[in-house]
Amino acid sequence: MKNLMVTTALYVLLSSHSYASIVVLNGLTHVYSGNAGDRIEGELILMNTTDLPQQITFKLNDVIFSCETNRFFTDTVSHKQSSLPWFQGSLMDKVLLPKEQFVYKYSIQIPKDQSLKGTYWSALMIEATKPVKEEQLTTNIQLDTKIRYAIGLITNVNQKENVNIDFEAISLNEDIDTVKSLKIGISNTSLFMEGVQLSLEIYDSKGFKVGERKSKREMVFPGACQQYELDISDLEKGEYECILTADSRKEFIGTNINLSVQ
Repeated sequence: MKNLMVTTALYVLLSSHSYASIVVLNGLTHVYSGNAGDRIEGELILMNTTDLPQQITFKLNDVIFSCETNRFFTDTVSHKQSSLPWFQGSLMDKVLLPKEQFVYKYSIQIPKDQSLKGTYWSALMIEATKPVKEEQLTTNIQLDTKIRYAIGLITNVNQKENVNIDFEAISLNEDIDTVKSLKIGISNTSLFMEGVQLSLEIYDSKGFKVGERKSKREMVFPGACQQYELDISDLEKGEYECILTADSRKEFIGTNINLSVQ
């Protein structure tokens, strides 16, 4: 009788830094700056927090961002801002012993091309599984849980230019089954990634300020968009005037919004 393997894959992508058995101690997003020809050294610090051996595998992926679709990870499609060819490191399998801490070292070699300018990126994928034991091979069913981390490797090359972000779309979500919120899209047409935070000031019909909302600072990649959502579920029915601002590197853009809450 053939073995039946049930695989549960858990993805931790550019957000949290730990889950269950394997912990990435120094974060899932690594941002570097350099000039043409520079060699940048980096490292990941991993730890097996369990009492069992854990096998980890390293792979490289490109990450595709756009304004039309969600980001996706791929090893078959590339893009002009890819730093994947610049990566130098061992793509290997390794078993971490119980409570073992492991430092994975790598480097990013920026080509000697003075025309390079902008943000370039790729992702180092880490897959963690428990090593298969001999006795498991004789059982009919086994549960194989995999945890995959995507480590964002982001490199800013040469001098940054001016911020060039804009509001792409603003809409009110009034779905009865969800939290009432304001959805905002931000686009980035510059060559560099921007860390953008939104701020919303809310005024009632008499001109009194009745609330303020702030978003987390999110990464908006070149040529791509980022979606934000601001909770306004505590606003009473009525008409409001709002000032929406977005800032990156202490440069601001803003717009006025007429908000009607039903």
